[in-house]
Amino acid sequence: MTQPIFMDLGHPRDVINRWSCQGPSQGWVKAEAMADPKLIVVSVRLPVRISHRRGEWQVEPSPGGLATGLRSVAQRRPFTWVGWPGTFVSASSQETMVKLLESHGVPVFLAESEYQGFYEQFSNRLLWPLFHNISGRLSFDRNAWNDYRAANRRFADAVCEVAQPGDTVWIHDYQLTLVPRMLRDSGLDCAIGFFLHIPFPSHETYRTLPVREEVLQGILGADLVGFHTYEFAQHFRNACLRVLGLDSERDAITQPSHLAHLGVHPIGVDPTEILGFTTLPGVKQELADLEREFSGKKVILGVDRLDYTKGIPEKLLAFEEFLRRNPDWRDRTVLIQVASPTRTEVKEYRELKREVDELVGRINGSYGSFSHTPIVYINQSVPRERLTALYQVADVAFITPLRDGMNLVALEYVAARGPHPGVLILSEFAGAAACLGGARLVNPHNTSRMADVLTEVLVNPATPGETFQQMQEFVRSNTASAWANRFLVRLVAVHESQRFGARRLRFEAEQPYAAPSQTRALLLLDYAGTLHPHVPILSEAAPDARLKRVLEDLGGMARLYIMSGQPADVMDDWFGELPVGLVCEDGLAVKDPGEDWPQMPAVDGAVFEDLVEPVMVDFYEHTPGSRIEHKKAAISWRYRAADPKLGPRRAKELYAQLEDLLHGMPYAVKAGKRAIEVRPVHLTKTSVAGALLAQYPEAEFVFCAGNDGPDEEMFEVVLRSKRQHLYTCYVGGKDTVGQYFVESPDELVAQLETLAWVWSGCQVPSS
Repeated sequence: MTQPIFMDLGHPRDVINRWSCQGPSQGWVKAEAMADPKLIVVSVRLPVRISHRRGEWQVEPSPGGLATGLRSVAQRRPFTWVGWPGTFVSASSQETMVKLLESHGVPVFLAESEYQGFYEQFSNRLLWPLFHNISGRLSFDRNAWNDYRAANRRFADAVCEVAQPGDTVWIHDYQLTLVPRMLRDSGLDCAIGFFLHIPFPSHETYRTLPVREEVLQGILGADLVGFHTYEFAQHFRNACLRVLGLDSERDAITQPSHLAHLGVHPIGVDPTEILGFTTLPGVKQELADLEREFSGKKVILGVDRLDYTKGIPEKLLAFEEFLRRNPDWRDRTVLIQVASPTRTEVKEYRELKREVDELVGRINGSYGSFSHTPIVYINQSVPRERLTALYQVADVAFITPLRDGMNLVALEYVAARGPHPGVLILSEFAGAAACLGGARLVNPHNTSRMADVLTEVLVNPATPGETFQQMQEFVRSNTASAWANRFLVRLVAVHESQRFGARRLRFEAEQPYAAPSQTRALLLLDYAGTLHPHVPILSEAAPDARLKRVLEDLGGMARLYIMSGQPADVMDDWFGELPVGLVCEDGLAVKDPGEDWPQMPAVDGAVFEDLVEPVMVDFYEHTPGSRIEHKKAAISWRYRAADPKLGPRRAKELYAQLEDLLHGMPYAVKAGKRAIEVRPVHLTKTSVAGALLAQYPEAEFVFCAGNDGPDEEMFEVVLRSKRQHLYTCYVGGKDTVGQYFVESPDELVAQLETLAWVWSGCQVPSS
C-alpha cells in the first residue's frame, strides 16, 4: 500500500490538545475576543473573487486546494486569512473594502505598479521558471526585486497588526519567501510556518538567482518549512549549504535564533467533495452525454493550465507518435485536452498557446476524418463539477508536467473514479509521482517512450484494479484537511521545543549595571566573527569607523580587551590609538590599556614543523580551497574557501588524526569556524580570560562575547567567576553555553552602542 512520505516529529499531548474544537466558523476570520490562539494564514490571494458591478463591490468565495485544506481547520479554532484581494483599490475605497471583506480575511492593498514588479515580474517571470528548473527563461529586474521586497513587507506588516503572542502564522508559496524572516526580525512571538507549493530546484539552478541569499534567508525565518516531496527538501538543504554555507541535520537547518525544521508533507484533495460532485444531476447528465459521444472509443484526458511547465506540447507529440504507429487505433482513441488560459498578457504564454494550437491543428489534420477528431481541445477554464464528469469518462489520465510541485489533477482523477479503476500516466517530475505508486511514470522529455506507454495501456491493457486501489487509499487517507492538520501540529510542536536556550541580547531592556568607575567593569571581546564578520582577505578585516568609535567610548568607561588571532603588529595598526587592551594570536601575549607589549613567550616550533605541518599539508593538497596559516604560537588549517561539503568532512578527519598524534603532549587541537588549529595548551583565550578576571577582582560587571568553540570555553571561565553582573554572548546562534546571543557582528556592535549610551546616562536612540 502506498503511504504518504512524512518527516514528522512526535508531539507532546498538551500541544496536540491545543487543537480543540471551537465550533463552526463564520467565514475565514473569527472574533479577536476569543481566548485561544488563532491561526493566521498568509497567501498572495485571499480565497475570494471580487468584482465591481452596478457601482458596488461584489464578493464571492473562490475555493482552491489551499482553501479546501484549511476549511476544517477554520471550523475548529480562531482563524484569520491575510492576502491581496485580487483587485486594485483606491485609497478612498480601502476602508469600505476592509469592511466588505471582514468575514473573509485581512486585505493587503498593492498599487498596480508594485503588483507588476512583485507578482508579474519577480514572482512569475523569475522565481516561477527558476524553481521549475527552467533557467533559460530567467528575467531579473532590480526594480522588480525592490517591489517584491516592498510587497513582502506589506504582508509582514499586516500580519504584525493582527498577530498576538502564541498565535500560529502559516505563510504560503514562492511569492512570499521574505515574510518569515521579516516576521522573526520583528520579534513576533508566534510559531512561523512556510509551505512551498511548487518545486525547489537543484542547487546548480538555484545558484543562478541574483538574490539567492536573501530568498533563502527569508524562508529560513520559519520554524517549519514544508515541501511536497523529499527531493525538494533535499534540494533546499543543498542550496543552503552551497549558497549560505549552512550545514544541516537531516530535517533541520541551524539558524542563529532557532532551528528551521524541514518537513515533507504532500498536499491532498477532498475526495468526499469530489465524489459528491458525481451525484449532482448536472454531472450525471454531462457524463451520459460524454459516454454517448465517445461510445466505442478509448478516452485519454489531459487537464492542465496552459503553462510552459505542464508539458502539453510534449504530450501532444507523444500522442501524435502513438497515432502514427497504431493506424488501427486512430478512429478508436480520443485525447481530450483541457488547457485553461493563464497569464495571457505574457509573451511566453502567448507563444506557447500558438505552439499548442498549431500542434492540435496538425495532428487533427493528419489523423482526423469527417467522422472523428483525434484531439478535443478545450482552451478555457472548466468548472470542477464538469471536470468530475471528464475524470469519470476517461479511461486514461495523461499528465506530463516537465516539473510540478504536486499536481492535484492526478489526485482528483483517482478520487473521482470511485469503484471504476482507470489508468494514470504521470510524469516522474510531478510531486505526486512520489506518492502514487500505481501510476505509470514517464519522462515527458522522452516523447517516444510516452508513446510506448500509451500503446501498452491501450493496445495491451493490464488490469489496473490492485494498483489503482493503492492510489485511492493514499488519496482517501491523505486528504487536504489531514495535510493541513499534520503540518500545523508539527509546526506548533517544533516551535514549543525552541523556547529554551540563550536569550537575545537586548541591553535597552536588560538595564545593565552602570559602571561607577572604569575598574569595576570588564569587557572581553573576540574580534573575527564577533566584532567583525569573517573575511578571506586581511585588508578587509580592519575595523571601520563605527566600530572604532564604539570601542573608544566603552574603553573610556571600562576595562576592555580585544582578542584576535592576528599578530601584535596588526593589532597595533588597527587598535593602537584606542584606550583598550589587546590580546594577539588568540592568547600569545596580552597588552594592557596604555601599556606596551610584554616580551613574547618563546614557543618551541619543532612540534608544529615536524609533526603537525606534514599532516596538514596532506589535507591541504587534497582539499582545494584550503590553506595553512603559521603563527608564532599556533598553526592552523583553514578551509573557508573549500567546497562546503568536502571541507567539513576533511576537518573532522584532520581533527581526529591530530588528536591521536598529539595525545599526551602539551598541545591543544581546537576546532574553530572553518579552521583546525594546534597551539600550546597554556596559550589560549580561555587562559587569558582567567588571568584578566584575576587581574581585576573588583570588576562587578563582566561582558564576554565570542563566536566559536574556544570562545565557549572562555564563557565557562567567565560564568564560574561568580561576579555580580555577568553577560556571556554568542554571536551567530542560541545553541551556546552563554546566556545571550545575537545573530551577527553588526547586531553585537549595535548592542555595544546601546551599552555605551546607557552607561553615559543618555537616552537610548530609537532604531
